[in-house]
Amino acid sequence: MYRIEEAYPSVDEYRRLRASVGWRSPSPADCQVALEATVFSVVARHRGEAVGMARIVGDKVLYLLIVDVAVHPDHQGRGLGRRMIDELTRWTSANGTRSTMLVAGPDVVPFYEALGFRPDPGRLMKRP
Repeated sequence: MYRIEEAYPSVDEYRRLRASVGWRSPSPADCQVALEATVFSVVARHRGEAVGMARIVGDKVLYLLIVDVAVHPDHQGRGLGRRMIDELTRWTSANGTRSTMLVAGPDVVPFYEALGFRPDPGRLMKRP
């Protein structure tokens, strides 16, 4: 019923999935640039339609950051997020990456902890 495939979402799929989970959707040109910076990506499909995505950005060797993990609300609760993260972490392990990180909102911390991620004692710093 659902298939997780190693693929990049199209710009339209990317914008649609971001909007479906309440994230702002940058311009198509900005989305294209973001997608071109992807190191590895998976897309969850249902009957050919993209219903989930997750991607990795980074330097490919030392540090990777998992971003844009999104599952359309109509398809949440079916294990797609877990399956996509499993594919991403399998890829990072196979490629010998030293550090795989992600930023999680408080509401999804338990989900990522159940997948083996732990809060870092350091503090994420951001420049607006």
